[in-house]
Amino acid sequence: MSTARASLLRDITLRDVTLRDGLQDESPISTDDKLAIYEALVLAGVRELELASFVRPDRVPAMADAETLAARTGGSVSSSDPVRWALVLNPQGAERALAAGLQNLQFVVSVSERHSLENAGRTTDQALRELDDLVSLARTRGAKVEVTLSTSFGCPFSGPVPSGQVLTTVDRVLGAGVAGIGLADTIGTAVPTEVRSLVAEAVRRAGDVPIGIHLHDTRGLAIANALAAFEAGAIRVDGAVGGLGGCPFAPGASGNLALEDLAYGLEGMGIRTGLDLDRLIEAARLACRLVGREVGSHVGKAGPRFANTPFAATNRKVAS
Repeated sequence: MSTARASLLRDITLRDVTLRDGLQDESPISTDDKLAIYEALVLAGVRELELASFVRPDRVPAMADAETLAARTGGSVSSSDPVRWALVLNPQGAERALAAGLQNLQFVVSVSERHSLENAGRTTDQALRELDDLVSLARTRGAKVEVTLSTSFGCPFSGPVPSGQVLTTVDRVLGAGVAGIGLADTIGTAVPTEVRSLVAEAVRRAGDVPIGIHLHDTRGLAIANALAAFEAGAIRVDGAVGGLGGCPFAPGASGNLALEDLAYGLEGMGIRTGLDLDRLIEAARLACRLVGREVGSHVGKAGPRFANTPFAATNRKVAS
């Protein structure tokens, strides 16, 4: 067995971000429609998802119903319920998320100073100081905090971001006592060699703190970057069904890594994801229809392996 494949044969989490990152740059859809997407994702076997951003509704109108969505997805407690994550930018957003019953907080820090000002109206250092307060708040409420380091591979306003700058921020975040760190390719500029190198060093520094990756497929390399990240020790990757996604405050941030494309590839490699590919494709088609977009994923368009081929048609006849 190759070293690369052996490094993938461990617990890997595919975290869905459709309801948050996938919808945040779209015209708002109803809470009922979001609930339909949520239920489709759960049926597909999604075990972790980002439910909403607790941010200012005037800045991100698509997230205005965050509390309502949290209430409508938190009524039951069963083994099939996914872990729900709330994205927050400050302690005020964290208070809202906690009050809404969400115990898993995803705090965003922009490594790029310029992007931090554009995205959150504060400097990177200010965000890091707020992180200390947020971690303390979460601990008193029995909650946990992960941090996403946006623009880890490039900034839409200032260009390349030095890896040393990213790793210095990783060290600072680790010092705050976070439960995990995600490195975000916010505008899809990364290539596999960069991802492998940065993730490997972050994993080395992080010790027992898990490292994840958040990828956009702007230039078609998200799947390759995900595999490079896994080989380097990342244990989580974010994706959205249908390839939906973008950031209102990061010009050029087109769709996320398509979750069904990655699931197809991993399952084909013999790596179990726990996801039902057919139902994941159904969720992708539903989500894209509700926002008025065509499905942007390869598997969402083509279907599972050998779908829409003479081979598939022959086997359907034999089976019947």
